[in-house]
Formats: sequence, structure tokens, C-alpha cells
Amino acid sequence: MENILLSGNVKWSTAAEVLHRNTIDQVGVHFSGVGPFHCHSGQITLTEKAIYLSGDVDLSFDLGDLEQLYIGFDDVFPRTLVKNFGMTAQPLRFQVGAGIGALYLFIDYNMMAFTNNTLWFNSIKSMLEQVD
Repeated sequence: MENILLSGNVKWSTAAEVLHRNTIDQVGVHFSGVGPFHCHSGQITLTEKAIYLSGDVDLSFDLGDLEQLYIGFDDVFPRTLVKNFGMTAQPLRFQVGAGIGALYLFIDYNMMAFTNNTLWFNSIKSMLEQVD
């Protein structure tokens, strides 16, 4: 078994799911207790070689398949999809090869609208820099 470096709760969506949201989804994030827009929830685990998502959908990929790592909003996932218009939480975006595409994640999101996305971003970035 690989060493687990980080693990936590995750709320996430693919780029296609974000693009196909409806108006109720967009408005609901500001009034409900469900957190930022997301289609899936579960657990996320980072090992020395891979990232694993488990829950209502299971997905995993090798760190070598990670083409881009980004934290913040973009044309696909705007500020309007997060409570307080993203003042306390921004999505962590993975652009993954192997036919997976873009994933938008909120890791360890709490109802105060904070996440551990920065910790995960910095940890993964550090790991990828060691490989180069």
C-alpha cells in the first residue's frame, strides 16, 4: 500500500457538469447549507503516486497524468457558484489527462466557507516540482 500523504472530505464536479448547471444550482449555493456548487462528494486521498476520489463516484489518476494545477476561478467556474462570491473559498482545479479533463474541488469545506485547498495545492505542487 502506498503511503497516504493527505486525506479529507471533498465536494467536486467535472467541467462539463459545471457548464450544464441550471439557475437553481447557481442561486442555491448562496442560501443553502450544501456549500459551493458540486455534483459529487466523498473522500480524497493523496499518495506519493496518485490521487483517489471515492464516494458517490470513484475516480483515480496518477500524479503523472496531472497536466495543470490551479487554484481560483475561471470562465467555467465563476465566483457566483460559491457562497460569499468566493471571498473565503476558491476551487482547486485539476486538469487531468487520460480522458478525465478538468475537475473542480473543494477539500474539507466547512460551513464557514473555508477549505484546505491551499494546503493541497502547495503539497501537490511541491511533489510535482520534485519529480521535474
